[in-house]
Amino acid sequence: MQLDPERCRSLLFVPAGNERFLNSALRGDADVIQIDLEDAIAPNQKEVAREHAKKDIAAIVSAGRAVSVRVNAEKSLLENDLDAIVSPGLSALTLPKVENAEMVKELDDQVTRLEENRMIPTGTIRFIAQIESARGILNVREIAQSSPRLAALGIGMEDLIAEVGGKVDPDSLYFPAMQSLYAAREAGITPIGYLGSITVYKDVELFREWIRRARNLGFEGGFCIHPNQVSILNETFRPTADEVAEAQGIFDAAEIHQQGGVGAFAHNGKMVDAPVVERAKRILRLNKLYAPKETS
Repeated sequence: MQLDPERCRSLLFVPAGNERFLNSALRGDADVIQIDLEDAIAPNQKEVAREHAKKDIAAIVSAGRAVSVRVNAEKSLLENDLDAIVSPGLSALTLPKVENAEMVKELDDQVTRLEENRMIPTGTIRFIAQIESARGILNVREIAQSSPRLAALGIGMEDLIAEVGGKVDPDSLYFPAMQSLYAAREAGITPIGYLGSITVYKDVELFREWIRRARNLGFEGGFCIHPNQVSILNETFRPTADEVAEAQGIFDAAEIHQQGGVGAFAHNGKMVDAPVVERAKRILRLNKLYAPKETS
């Protein structure tokens, strides 16, 4: 299943080979299931994890779900990761510790060669980048525009703050998160992020508040490690019924006024012009995208 950049509300990490976690993910509603070969796997278990990842990918593909694999950044491990997992059905690669555009371009070339050798249409496998260092944040604009494969981008908050110092909280994360958001928007890719720690999954109200604020800031999804987080991400990043009703009213009114040659008009006590109409259209599009699928 190809990765839809607009359907990236919840990107759930699952350690390669963890059958219990994978089964839970398959029962759940994460937009993207990310099999992890990086931080979740001990150094002496990387080869075994690659073999598990092949089976995990097959199970996710069979379920009709989007699947990404977080590979290792170290070149000595990355080549073996790619050789093991690049296969038909793989939706994306999640790239950790991206520090510059050259890293992404080099990986693009490697994946292109593998796609060609394995009879996969070139460009099918998309990239999701994680920025996890000061250097990466300062280079994020170039990273965001580095490859047409790049579908989404966000920060890895734990590694980033471990490097720069401080605490993983809204104060320390605001600048890097917003830097990545603006770079993603300029490049036309999906901004992933929130101003909190991915490790918080029991305090659901705190996590929910982080995601509400993230949506208000302009983010469209978040990385997560637990089903509690998935449900909050999916719910919060989907337009509410009131928002959909308001957007539909604006859209309908705009259609009527445009027929009369009017570009800006008053609606429910507010001025409506082209940017307001575009936001309304986006809300309606997202609502349709995230609507529950009908079952026969």
